[in-house]
Amino acid sequence: MTLREEAQYALDAVPDFKLSELIHYMRFLSECPVALGQPEKPRGKPRDLPALLRGKIWVADDFDEPMELIGESELRELREAAG
Repeated sequence: MTLREEAQYALDAVPDFKLSELIHYMRFLSECPVALGQPEKPRGKPRDLPALLRGKIWVADDFDEPMELIGESELRELREAAG
């Protein structure tokens, strides 16, 4: 059985209410610039992301420490200050 015959057999088995979804997917596949399931060609040298971001990101010294919980009165003050 050829691929077209197999596709026709599978198409005949699809219920009518799913045909529009199937057509939409088939159009997507025909317009897709990259074959799905196949790796893309490399686009050049891989970039060193940590080196690109060096000096642009700051992390506080106490980043891993647990945050202090604020009380209800402090929360009320913050809400009032925000407007």
